[in-house]
Amino acid sequence: MEIQALEESAEELYEHAPCGYISTLPNGTIVKVNQTFLKWTGYSREELLGGKRFQDLLAVGAKIFHETHYAPLLQMQGAVEEINFELVSKSGRPLPVLANTVQKKDEAGKVLLHRTTVFNISDRKTYERELVLARKKAEEAAKAKADFLSMMSHEIRTPMNAIIGLSNLLGQTALSSQQHKYLQILQTSSENLLNLLNNILDFSKIEAGKVSLEEKRFNVRQLIYGIFHGLNVKAEEKGLAVRVEIDEQVPAWLMGDPVKLGQILTNLLGNAIKFTEEGSVTLAARVREATPEAISVDFHVSDTGIGIAPDRLAHVFEEFSQASYDINLKYGGTGLGLTICQKLLEMYGSTMKVESELGRGTTFSFPLRLKRAQGEEESTGPAEYLSDSQILRGVRVLVAEDNSVNVFVVSQFLRKWGIDFEVVENGHQALEKLQQRTYELVLMDLQMPVLSGYEATYTLRNLPDERFRRLPILALTASARPGLEERVDLAGFTDYVGKPFKPDELFAKIAQYVTLPAPPPSPKPLPEEKREPPTAAVDEALPPPRFSFEKFRAMAEGDTQGLLELSTLALGNTEQCKHDFQQALEERDAEAFEFHAHRMKMTLELLQTHALWAALQKGRSLLTNGTWTPDRSHAAVHAIHQELDALIAALKEEVRTVSACLPPVSEPLARPQPVQHP
Repeated sequence: MEIQALEESAEELYEHAPCGYISTLPNGTIVKVNQTFLKWTGYSREELLGGKRFQDLLAVGAKIFHETHYAPLLQMQGAVEEINFELVSKSGRPLPVLANTVQKKDEAGKVLLHRTTVFNISDRKTYERELVLARKKAEEAAKAKADFLSMMSHEIRTPMNAIIGLSNLLGQTALSSQQHKYLQILQTSSENLLNLLNNILDFSKIEAGKVSLEEKRFNVRQLIYGIFHGLNVKAEEKGLAVRVEIDEQVPAWLMGDPVKLGQILTNLLGNAIKFTEEGSVTLAARVREATPEAISVDFHVSDTGIGIAPDRLAHVFEEFSQASYDINLKYGGTGLGLTICQKLLEMYGSTMKVESELGRGTTFSFPLRLKRAQGEEESTGPAEYLSDSQILRGVRVLVAEDNSVNVFVVSQFLRKWGIDFEVVENGHQALEKLQQRTYELVLMDLQMPVLSGYEATYTLRNLPDERFRRLPILALTASARPGLEERVDLAGFTDYVGKPFKPDELFAKIAQYVTLPAPPPSPKPLPEEKREPPTAAVDEALPPPRFSFEKFRAMAEGDTQGLLELSTLALGNTEQCKHDFQQALEERDAEAFEFHAHRMKMTLELLQTHALWAALQKGRSLLTNGTWTPDRSHAAVHAIHQELDALIAALKEEVRTVSACLPPVSEPLARPQPVQHP
């Protein structure tokens, strides 16, 4: 009786288990099924055991999967697990299930049966649909938030552009001491408001996943000292000592994202100065580990300021959180700066740590692993032009802007720099003007009536005239919408300038994209009897050279023999690169062209060969933008050779002139000793 009761209990467990059980022949014919499976599908036992196959219960897509994947896999492995099928019940209602099947074989290895366990996953599918729907709603909410912040950014930045621009202009007028004080307060408040806006937008971009790390060559020492000089003014106003300590083993040139690293260090150093009333602030960079390919640097920012209470240390990296309510009242801020820094470091696989003692100071630190940069040092770009505010005099610029206040601000600066400019109010007028007159650069607002800046630029780039594809077009935008860079690039803009802009930033952008005329050479006066005039052939065949020997001669520091050596080396390199550039262009070898340009960059920067750099840039664009043709390549080679020939002729004249200034060989020269810098 006990054995019989046990067998009945086992049968009951089989019939009413929380999962379905079916047994089928190798061809899929169902030979046994439990009550749970019958309940789910709505069939009677007689209906299923009367010749129905398991695959007959499957939806169309599941039947295909059964034949192409399930059956072959079961035959090969002898078992399959967690296969997702969709059954069709007797009423036609779909039933999502997970099936686990194992083969039952006899002693000879012949397959007798397939035993399948079926789990009903209807609830799980419902949860998955709810999760997908919730995710979709969250993404829509995030997009709505990003759109709202973008719209508010544009609305706020437009009047901010006027406030900051007019403040700069007002500072250039005669003011009383009291007016100057009011102006300083206005400028400080404007900068604080702009920083607040930028922090909120940066946080929004990071949250939306629209921020990525770049990897480009940068001078880390230059970056650190630039941040130091930018913030040291505020420290001096408070009487604080700011120290920069850079380990000698830290290489000058590394690969990374200087903008993101600069943002982190600027935030930390700015906070340290902000929360320190007396004492000092230190920014240090020390090598943790170095290999031939990469280097790990520990960055520390320490201060002797107010410190952070122990119970608040764990919360300083939380968004919209500050060390205390009193700090917010006294110092202001959003509590987003450290959160943004931490999230940027997470993108590098790093994290920030904080150590602090209330009333005695705070230290923020983080490690960063960066690749070493290869090759020679690069110049810092267009900043070299900023020392001469009239270098842009005569440059022809078209301004497309519909906001009268913005037009006034931009016009004041362009007029000050001697730029020949015209203003139009919409993209349609801009297209008409550009086809009527030649301009060297366009400042194009994105949001304008009649025809937007996007539409006008896209239309212009598709006109048949080649000059419209080469024309530099800078977008003027007060928007900070995630993905703006991609949209601007797709429309055909060369670059963009954010509003409100600083005068130096706008100046540098214009200087970067126009071909600047170099000042004429101004050689040092030499005795008439030692001058040798250049040959008539050179004078008649070549245009006036567009370069300057001023920096070149300054490098020699009055050493005539050194200047001769420098000139001779430059002459040899310049003659060689004529062939190198031509070969790279004719063979469409962009990598070789870039290598030769990089190798010559220091020499050409010293000689201020702006026209040659412009010709090289056009050659580079043929190789990188997919616009290479034999005719264009020939024209680019001709333009490069024309500038190089002028430079070579001038270098030969320089060598002859300097040689004539040297004393006879019998009179030994007293070469000046190099200065030993600590």
